[in-house]
Amino acid sequence: MPNPPHIALSRLWQAVCLTAVFAFPIILPAQIPARLPVEALFAEPDISSVQISPDGTKIAFLSTLTTGKVGIALMHLDTGKVEPLVGAKDENYEGFFWKGNEWIVFGGDIGGNESSALRSISLSKRKVIELADSYDERFADRANAASLINDLKFAPYHLLVAGPKGRGSFYGAVWKLDIRTGERRSAAGYYPQEDTQDLAVDNNGVIRGRSYLLGDKVIFEVRPTPEDSFVKVAEFPANDPKWSFRNFAADNETLYLVTTDQTDTGALHTFNVRTRQLSPVLFHTPKGEISSVLLSWDRSKFYGVSFETDKVSTSFADQGRANLQGTIDASLPGTYNRITSISEDEKVMVVLASSDRDPGTYYVLNLRQPALKMIGKVNSRIKPADMRPMEPVTFQARDGLTLHGYLTRPAGSEGNPGSLIINPHGGPFGPRDSWGFNPEVQLLANRGYAVLQINYRGSGGYGYSFQKAGQREWGGKMQDDLTDGVKWAIAQGIADPNRVAIYGGSYGGYAALVGVTFTPDLYCCAINYVGVSDLNLITSWAKGRAGRGNDMFYREWVGDDKDYKSNRSPVNFVERIRVPTLHAYGYNDPRVEIEHWTRLESKLKQFNKTYEIIIQGDEGHGFRNEAGRVGYYARLEAFLAKHMQGNKTAKEKSN
Repeated sequence: MPNPPHIALSRLWQAVCLTAVFAFPIILPAQIPARLPVEALFAEPDISSVQISPDGTKIAFLSTLTTGKVGIALMHLDTGKVEPLVGAKDENYEGFFWKGNEWIVFGGDIGGNESSALRSISLSKRKVIELADSYDERFADRANAASLINDLKFAPYHLLVAGPKGRGSFYGAVWKLDIRTGERRSAAGYYPQEDTQDLAVDNNGVIRGRSYLLGDKVIFEVRPTPEDSFVKVAEFPANDPKWSFRNFAADNETLYLVTTDQTDTGALHTFNVRTRQLSPVLFHTPKGEISSVLLSWDRSKFYGVSFETDKVSTSFADQGRANLQGTIDASLPGTYNRITSISEDEKVMVVLASSDRDPGTYYVLNLRQPALKMIGKVNSRIKPADMRPMEPVTFQARDGLTLHGYLTRPAGSEGNPGSLIINPHGGPFGPRDSWGFNPEVQLLANRGYAVLQINYRGSGGYGYSFQKAGQREWGGKMQDDLTDGVKWAIAQGIADPNRVAIYGGSYGGYAALVGVTFTPDLYCCAINYVGVSDLNLITSWAKGRAGRGNDMFYREWVGDDKDYKSNRSPVNFVERIRVPTLHAYGYNDPRVEIEHWTRLESKLKQFNKTYEIIIQGDEGHGFRNEAGRVGYYARLEAFLAKHMQGNKTAKEKSN
């Protein structure tokens, strides 16, 4: 990669401002908003991922620096000066982090292959150092790929990574990677364990905890001291590990972990790796799951936890931090405000204020002065007053299971049944839909459609039993939950039964295909975005590439019975489709490979079905490049406008 180019900052200067003190938007009564351009929602953000240097003097952030690709910019807080740090050439940079006050490590994949090309740059020398290649299994022997295990926050020049020794090497191990040179040296005292599932790294960069598969069990081990060998401390069934490592505290003996062996939704404990003692419960909520553990910058203090129910909440164990949050919330009312980055002395911090109607505004809070100043909006094209609220909803599935989700209604729809889009999330196991700004949902609401996002059984966030209820229920009870959601929305007077569509990505794309094959009278059209069409392909993918852990996961959770996979694969039931369908795939998708589409398309042609297809040649599991993304949503919008007129008309056109 070449040294960073000199880049003009016209768009960046329009989006970033350090001179304006925050202002409060005036929210007007609901009215029919203007038609929002697709580009306003799906162009790259003006700024994102704002992070402060440890000394609190600079911030770095992602932005499109007039190149059409996402790069990194730098702001000096004392002067407000903004300058480009590094511009992308082949890939969009998807993330970065500070290493001390002088270095930044960053990366992004190429062509949607979901393997980051890691780079580093020194602020003083401005020379990009190549640390790891973006992995492509077609050229694996020439790849210097690396998977980041830990950023080693307290080590100024090293990362902990897994991968080969270098180009042409097939010897995989754990390495200390020098960000100044790209050199990899063995992580002293650690030898990889086959089928490792998780690692816990202390603040000195030493691996002190691990879990791995052994037969039908998952084994948890720790090292009482950095010099000791691993000792076993727990074991659980392989498909129900019950422990999850979080961070070490500053003493390098206290390990935070979340357990589900006593509580279905998880409880936070500490585990002393030297004495092997598990603490009493530090936090537990029966209504949601723990999202993150909040620690001080040096990890010496436990501040509390964030957890998610219908919305994200925080429970503080430290009164000082609770008071600080109260002050921030009083200064920024009407938004969910969270500290996203903080200086080493915890006196300067980045605050992101966002909501379901607002993609967010970044502020810098400086307790040294004190002052709260606006840095810039995530998307300056969005007017929160024109966006629609997400309403948390609850209803009962046919078997009595309580389901949660979110309903977003278009302006002017109150009291009138209208068009509804069921929008199942991907995963399916673990992910969930959450309250917050969602550009897809806002586009659909802006075009006059209500959107129902259902956290069907199998989703994360509601406890292990709820997630396990989705086990081997692809095309079964998980799909029934979506069908029951449609019936609930009709009974509530939200949806016109003749104008209901289904649209989803990944597993959600699979659910869209199942919706129009297993319940062909329910929907007037469907959109499948990078969706699974054949369960045989994803289970064989796991066996071929992902190791025993993922192989076991697919067998246990998706299902490995031949008849089951055949009976739950929508590609085998295409003749039942009665409505138009839109499909979109990335040619380089490493998860849902393009064969899912080629098999599906042959059946659509065989049975003379009405369909449209978008294939992006340089994309993977979702369209990440701005042009491809904007083009996709423009096609989606046109498809819905054409086919959401009702079941009868849509079916007549399809047949």
